[in-house]
Amino acid sequence: MNEIIKDYRLDWKDILYIIVGSFLISFSFQVFLLPNDIISGGVSSLSIILHEITNISPALIQYAFNIPLLFLSYFLVGKEVAFKSILGSLLFPFFTSLVSSLDPWTHDQFLGAIFGGVLTGIGLGIVYKARSSTGGTSTVAQIIEKYTNLSMGSATLIADGTIILMGFLTFDLEAILYGIICLAVISRAIDTVLVGNINSKTVLIISDQAELIRQEILEKFDRGVTLLDVRGGYKKDPKQMLMVVISEREITALQEMIIQNDEDAFVVFMAASDVLGRGFSLDKYFPTNQQQ
Repeated sequence: MNEIIKDYRLDWKDILYIIVGSFLISFSFQVFLLPNDIISGGVSSLSIILHEITNISPALIQYAFNIPLLFLSYFLVGKEVAFKSILGSLLFPFFTSLVSSLDPWTHDQFLGAIFGGVLTGIGLGIVYKARSSTGGTSTVAQIIEKYTNLSMGSATLIADGTIILMGFLTFDLEAILYGIICLAVISRAIDTVLVGNINSKTVLIISDQAELIRQEILEKFDRGVTLLDVRGGYKKDPKQMLMVVISEREITALQEMIIQNDEDAFVVFMAASDVLGRGFSLDKYFPTNQQQ
Protein backbone atom coordinates (compact mmCIF):
# COMPACT_ATOMS: atom_id res chain seq x y z
CA MET A 1 0.00 0.00 0.00
CA ASN A 2 2.86 2.40 0.86
CA GLU A 3 4.44 1.76 -2.54
CA ILE A 4 1.17 2.61 -4.29
CA ILE A 5 0.86 5.80 -2.29
CA LYS A 6 4.45 6.71 -3.13
CA ASP A 7 3.98 6.02 -6.85
CA TYR A 8 0.97 8.29 -7.07
CA ARG A 9 2.33 10.96 -4.70
CA LEU A 10 -0.60 10.46 -2.36
CA ASP A 11 0.75 11.40 1.06
CA TRP A 12 -1.14 11.42 4.32
CA LYS A 13 -1.71 15.16 4.10
CA ASP A 14 -3.58 14.64 0.83
CA ILE A 15 -5.63 11.84 2.40
CA LEU A 16 -6.54 14.09 5.34
CA TYR A 17 -7.58 16.90 2.99
CA ILE A 18 -9.79 14.54 0.98
CA ILE A 19 -11.43 13.07 4.10
CA VAL A 20 -12.11 16.44 5.76
CA GLY A 21 -13.27 18.09 2.54
CA SER A 22 -15.57 15.22 1.58
CA PHE A 23 -17.15 15.21 5.02
CA LEU A 24 -17.83 18.97 4.95
CA ILE A 25 -19.50 18.67 1.53
CA SER A 26 -21.67 15.75 2.68
CA PHE A 27 -22.58 17.51 5.92
CA SER A 28 -23.53 20.69 4.05
CA PHE A 29 -25.58 18.64 1.59
CA GLN A 30 -27.56 16.97 4.39
CA VAL A 31 -28.26 19.90 6.71
CA PHE A 32 -28.51 22.81 4.25
CA LEU A 33 -29.00 21.83 0.61
CA LEU A 34 -31.13 18.67 0.51
CA PRO A 35 -33.84 19.76 3.01
CA ASN A 36 -34.26 23.11 1.23
CA ASP A 37 -34.27 21.71 -2.34
CA ILE A 38 -31.28 23.88 -3.29
CA ILE A 39 -29.86 22.94 -6.68
CA SER A 40 -26.32 24.31 -6.58
CA GLY A 41 -24.82 22.01 -9.19
CA GLY A 42 -22.76 18.84 -9.03
CA VAL A 43 -23.78 15.22 -8.75
CA SER A 44 -25.14 16.00 -5.28
CA SER A 45 -27.69 18.39 -6.82
CA LEU A 46 -28.35 15.96 -9.66
CA SER A 47 -29.11 13.36 -7.00
CA ILE A 48 -31.63 15.77 -5.45
CA ILE A 49 -33.37 16.16 -8.82
CA LEU A 50 -33.45 12.42 -9.55
CA HIS A 51 -34.43 11.65 -5.95
CA GLU A 52 -37.53 13.81 -6.44
CA ILE A 53 -38.37 11.92 -9.65
CA THR A 54 -37.41 8.34 -8.74
CA ASN A 55 -37.17 8.35 -4.92
CA ILE A 56 -33.80 6.57 -5.24
CA SER A 57 -31.28 7.22 -2.47
CA PRO A 58 -29.06 10.25 -3.29
CA ALA A 59 -25.97 8.25 -2.25
CA LEU A 60 -26.73 5.52 -4.82
CA ILE A 61 -27.23 8.08 -7.56
CA GLN A 62 -23.90 9.69 -6.71
CA TYR A 63 -22.10 6.35 -6.95
CA ALA A 64 -23.72 5.63 -10.35
CA PHE A 65 -22.55 8.89 -11.94
CA ASN A 66 -19.08 8.96 -10.42
CA ILE A 67 -17.73 5.82 -12.15
CA PRO A 68 -17.78 7.05 -15.80
CA LEU A 69 -16.55 10.48 -14.74
CA LEU A 70 -13.56 8.87 -13.01
CA PHE A 71 -12.62 7.25 -16.32
CA LEU A 72 -12.72 10.71 -17.91
CA SER A 73 -10.45 12.00 -15.17
CA TYR A 74 -7.96 9.19 -15.79
CA PHE A 75 -7.59 9.95 -19.50
CA LEU A 76 -7.97 13.74 -19.53
CA VAL A 77 -6.50 14.94 -16.22
CA GLY A 78 -3.98 12.23 -15.35
CA LYS A 79 -3.40 9.10 -13.32
CA GLU A 80 -2.44 10.90 -10.13
CA VAL A 81 -5.59 13.03 -9.98
CA ALA A 82 -7.78 10.08 -10.99
CA PHE A 83 -6.27 7.87 -8.28
CA LYS A 84 -6.92 10.53 -5.63
CA SER A 85 -10.41 11.16 -6.98
CA ILE A 86 -11.32 7.51 -6.44
CA LEU A 87 -10.97 8.12 -2.71
CA GLY A 88 -13.00 11.32 -2.84
CA SER A 89 -15.74 9.82 -5.00
CA LEU A 90 -16.11 6.91 -2.57
CA LEU A 91 -15.98 9.02 0.59
CA PHE A 92 -18.55 11.60 -0.50
CA PRO A 93 -21.46 9.14 -0.96
CA PHE A 94 -20.28 7.24 2.12
CA PHE A 95 -20.40 10.35 4.30
CA THR A 96 -23.71 11.31 2.67
CA SER A 97 -25.18 8.01 3.89
CA LEU A 98 -23.49 8.41 7.27
CA VAL A 99 -25.06 11.81 8.01
CA SER A 100 -28.41 11.06 6.35
CA SER A 101 -30.18 10.94 9.74
CA LEU A 102 -29.15 14.49 10.70
CA ASP A 103 -31.94 17.04 11.01
CA PRO A 104 -31.89 20.18 8.85
CA TRP A 105 -30.23 23.20 10.44
CA THR A 106 -32.62 25.58 8.72
CA HIS A 107 -35.73 25.51 6.55
CA ASP A 108 -35.04 28.98 5.19
CA GLN A 109 -33.89 28.61 1.58
CA PHE A 110 -31.83 31.79 1.63
CA LEU A 111 -29.92 30.76 4.76
CA GLY A 112 -29.51 27.28 3.31
CA ALA A 113 -28.08 28.72 0.09
CA ILE A 114 -25.60 31.00 1.88
CA PHE A 115 -24.34 28.67 4.60
CA GLY A 116 -24.56 25.61 2.40
CA GLY A 117 -22.58 27.44 -0.27
CA VAL A 118 -19.87 28.53 2.15
CA LEU A 119 -19.47 25.08 3.71
CA THR A 120 -19.59 23.26 0.37
CA GLY A 121 -17.10 25.66 -1.18
CA ILE A 122 -14.68 25.25 1.71
CA GLY A 123 -14.98 21.47 1.45
CA LEU A 124 -14.39 21.48 -2.31
CA GLY A 125 -11.46 23.86 -1.94
CA ILE A 126 -9.82 21.55 0.61
CA VAL A 127 -10.30 18.55 -1.69
CA TYR A 128 -8.92 20.49 -4.67
CA LYS A 129 -5.84 21.40 -2.60
CA ALA A 130 -4.99 17.70 -2.64
CA ARG A 131 -5.38 17.71 -6.46
CA SER A 132 -8.37 15.44 -6.00
CA SER A 133 -12.12 15.68 -6.44
CA THR A 134 -15.28 14.15 -5.05
CA GLY A 135 -16.16 12.85 -8.48
CA GLY A 136 -19.13 14.17 -10.41
CA THR A 137 -18.86 17.67 -11.83
CA SER A 138 -15.81 18.28 -9.63
CA THR A 139 -14.01 16.07 -12.14
CA VAL A 140 -15.53 18.03 -15.02
CA ALA A 141 -14.37 21.28 -13.39
CA GLN A 142 -10.82 19.92 -13.14
CA ILE A 143 -10.87 19.05 -16.84
CA ILE A 144 -12.11 22.55 -17.73
CA GLU A 145 -9.47 24.14 -15.48
CA LYS A 146 -6.68 22.10 -17.08
CA TYR A 147 -7.56 22.90 -20.68
CA THR A 148 -8.57 26.56 -20.20
CA ASN A 149 -7.24 29.61 -18.35
CA LEU A 150 -10.16 29.59 -15.91
CA SER A 151 -9.76 29.31 -12.15
CA MET A 152 -11.22 26.31 -10.35
CA GLY A 153 -14.01 28.52 -9.00
CA SER A 154 -14.98 29.65 -12.51
CA ALA A 155 -14.69 26.12 -13.90
CA THR A 156 -16.98 24.88 -11.14
CA LEU A 157 -19.42 27.66 -12.00
CA ILE A 158 -19.64 26.42 -15.61
CA ALA A 159 -19.83 22.72 -14.80
CA ASP A 160 -22.46 23.11 -12.11
CA GLY A 161 -24.47 25.72 -14.00
CA THR A 162 -25.58 22.95 -16.37
CA ILE A 163 -26.98 20.95 -13.47
CA ILE A 164 -28.84 24.00 -12.18
CA LEU A 165 -30.61 24.35 -15.54
CA MET A 166 -31.74 20.74 -15.18
CA GLY A 167 -33.44 21.75 -11.95
CA PHE A 168 -36.31 23.15 -14.01
CA LEU A 169 -37.42 19.53 -14.48
CA THR A 170 -38.62 19.29 -10.88
CA PHE A 171 -38.35 22.69 -9.16
CA ASP A 172 -39.77 26.17 -9.66
CA LEU A 173 -37.89 29.31 -10.68
CA GLU A 174 -37.44 30.51 -7.10
CA ALA A 175 -35.61 27.34 -6.12
CA ILE A 176 -33.32 27.73 -9.15
CA LEU A 177 -32.55 31.33 -8.19
CA TYR A 178 -31.53 30.23 -4.72
CA GLY A 179 -29.35 27.61 -6.38
CA ILE A 180 -27.60 30.30 -8.42
CA ILE A 181 -26.90 32.27 -5.22
CA CYS A 182 -25.50 29.14 -3.61
CA LEU A 183 -23.31 28.36 -6.64
CA ALA A 184 -21.87 31.89 -6.63
CA VAL A 185 -20.98 31.51 -2.95
CA ILE A 186 -19.42 28.08 -3.61
CA SER A 187 -17.31 29.49 -6.45
CA ARG A 188 -16.02 32.33 -4.29
CA ALA A 189 -15.31 30.04 -1.33
CA ILE A 190 -13.31 27.64 -3.52
CA ASP A 191 -11.09 30.42 -4.86
CA THR A 192 -10.61 31.79 -1.33
CA VAL A 193 -9.40 28.41 -0.07
CA LEU A 194 -7.15 27.78 -3.09
CA VAL A 195 -5.80 31.27 -3.79
CA GLY A 196 -6.00 32.68 -0.30
CA ASN A 197 -7.48 35.76 1.29
CA ILE A 198 -4.41 37.15 2.98
CA ASN A 199 -5.53 40.78 2.58
CA SER A 200 -2.05 41.94 1.61
CA LYS A 201 -0.99 44.78 -0.66
CA THR A 202 1.89 45.09 -3.07
CA VAL A 203 3.20 48.66 -2.79
CA LEU A 204 5.29 50.37 -5.49
CA ILE A 205 7.07 53.55 -4.34
CA ILE A 206 8.94 55.99 -6.59
CA SER A 207 10.69 58.66 -4.57
CA ASP A 208 13.78 60.86 -4.49
CA GLN A 209 14.14 59.68 -0.90
CA ALA A 210 14.09 55.99 -1.79
CA GLU A 211 17.04 55.06 0.42
CA LEU A 212 15.56 56.76 3.49
CA ILE A 213 12.15 55.11 2.92
CA ARG A 214 13.85 51.74 2.39
CA GLN A 215 15.61 51.98 5.76
CA GLU A 216 12.36 52.91 7.54
CA ILE A 217 10.49 49.96 5.99
CA LEU A 218 13.22 47.57 7.07
CA GLU A 219 13.41 48.93 10.62
CA LYS A 220 9.79 49.84 11.42
CA PHE A 221 7.83 47.31 9.37
CA ASP A 222 10.31 44.42 9.29
CA ARG A 223 9.51 43.72 5.63
CA GLY A 224 11.81 42.86 2.77
CA VAL A 225 12.17 45.52 0.08
CA THR A 226 13.10 45.13 -3.58
CA LEU A 227 14.95 47.96 -5.34
CA LEU A 228 14.24 48.47 -9.04
CA ASP A 229 16.03 50.90 -11.36
CA VAL A 230 13.47 52.84 -13.41
CA ARG A 231 13.39 55.95 -15.61
CA GLY A 232 10.89 58.75 -15.59
CA GLY A 233 8.61 58.80 -18.60
CA TYR A 234 8.75 62.59 -19.10
CA LYS A 235 12.36 63.65 -18.40
CA LYS A 236 13.74 60.12 -18.68
CA ASP A 237 15.82 60.74 -15.57
CA PRO A 238 16.96 57.64 -13.61
CA LYS A 239 15.06 56.83 -10.41
CA GLN A 240 14.74 54.01 -7.93
CA MET A 241 11.44 52.24 -7.26
CA LEU A 242 10.79 50.29 -4.07
CA MET A 243 8.52 47.25 -4.04
CA VAL A 244 7.22 45.87 -0.74
CA VAL A 245 4.34 43.61 0.31
CA ILE A 246 2.54 44.56 3.52
CA SER A 247 -0.65 43.58 5.33
CA GLU A 248 -3.70 45.84 5.04
CA ARG A 249 -3.49 46.88 8.69
CA GLU A 250 -0.07 48.45 7.97
CA ILE A 251 -1.20 50.59 5.02
CA THR A 252 -2.03 53.74 6.99
CA ALA A 253 1.24 53.68 8.92
CA LEU A 254 3.20 53.15 5.68
CA GLN A 255 1.41 56.04 3.94
CA GLU A 256 2.17 58.37 6.84
CA MET A 257 5.83 57.34 6.88
CA ILE A 258 6.21 57.92 3.12
CA ILE A 259 4.58 61.38 3.29
CA GLN A 260 6.80 62.39 6.19
CA ASN A 261 9.89 61.57 4.13
CA ASP A 262 8.72 62.69 0.70
CA GLU A 263 5.44 64.49 0.04
CA ASP A 264 6.01 64.18 -3.72
CA ALA A 265 6.47 60.39 -3.69
CA PHE A 266 4.45 58.39 -6.23
CA VAL A 267 2.84 55.37 -4.54
CA VAL A 268 0.74 52.56 -6.03
CA PHE A 269 -1.15 49.99 -3.91
CA MET A 270 -2.13 46.72 -5.57
CA ALA A 271 -3.95 43.66 -4.22
CA ALA A 272 -1.72 40.67 -3.45
CA SER A 273 -2.90 37.14 -2.75
CA ASP A 274 -1.26 33.84 -1.78
CA VAL A 275 1.93 35.59 -0.64
CA LEU A 276 4.72 33.14 0.18
CA GLY A 277 7.61 34.54 2.20
CA ARG A 278 8.85 35.56 5.62
CA GLY A 279 6.18 37.45 7.52
CA PHE A 280 3.44 35.81 5.45
CA SER A 281 2.42 32.20 4.66
CA LEU A 282 6.01 30.88 4.72
CA ASP A 283 6.07 31.38 8.49
CA LYS A 284 3.58 28.50 8.81
CA TYR A 285 6.25 26.13 7.54
CA PHE A 286 9.48 27.81 8.73
CA PRO A 287 8.68 29.91 11.79
CA THR A 288 11.18 32.66 12.56
CA ASN A 289 12.87 32.60 15.94
CA GLN A 290 11.20 35.02 18.32
CA GLN A 291 13.09 36.68 21.13
CA GLN A 292 11.54 35.85 24.47
